[in-house]
Amino acid sequence: MIKAVVFGGTTEGRKLCETGAEYAIPIRYCVATADGARPVDNLQDVNIHIGRLRTAEMVSLIRRDSPALVFDATHPYAAEASQTIAAACQSVGIPLLRVLRENVEEQGCTYFSDMDDLLAWLEREPGDIFVTTGASNAGLFTKLQDFQNRVWLRILPSLESLRSCLEWGYRPERLICMQGPFSEELNSAMFNAAKARILVTKNAGAAGGFPEKVRAARSLDMVTAVLAKPSESGGVSLENALLKMMELRE
Repeated sequence: MIKAVVFGGTTEGRKLCETGAEYAIPIRYCVATADGARPVDNLQDVNIHIGRLRTAEMVSLIRRDSPALVFDATHPYAAEASQTIAAACQSVGIPLLRVLRENVEEQGCTYFSDMDDLLAWLEREPGDIFVTTGASNAGLFTKLQDFQNRVWLRILPSLESLRSCLEWGYRPERLICMQGPFSEELNSAMFNAAKARILVTKNAGAAGGFPEKVRAARSLDMVTAVLAKPSESGGVSLENALLKMMELRE
């Protein structure tokens, strides 16, 4: 019997699974890729579903498992996934908790509310660009003139991510496939080796290594452009979510 369904692939999702396993709480852990499942694949009482789900598929999964609670612990920038999870839970009538990542602010960054504004600004700015927003946004940066010679991409080390970036036309020598988060020192070494002038990133909080990226860029006198996080309301902190998970003990 599944007590909780957790949508994750994040640090928060892993910690919820670890707490569930500690208290023998049966969990269904849903992630988009095998990489997202790897940190929890040895935990007891954690049943893993790998693969993206459309709304109807998500409704079917939640209805079948009939959990006491669903946790949305997806990435803070995965707005579409969160909307789908909310719609599925409302359809089935299962309570949902959105786990919010603690916000981290760093000085000296230029924030952009949407990708169109960011791309327009990048087109005007000279110099190489080091992009850390993931493979899902890679296609958008091909709109930049001479992107093959300006853009460096750091993406997850998955065949799916690498294949999509190569199909978009990125040069292999400008693709860095590594799993983060990274230390300030390692970020600095990568940015310096790329001779990049601009860092493009998301504010993924401390869990996503945002402060280390910004500090590394600052140490190299780079300009840091941040795609602003989608606004959220009605969620709970990770600490409160873990308490809710523990309440599901028999």
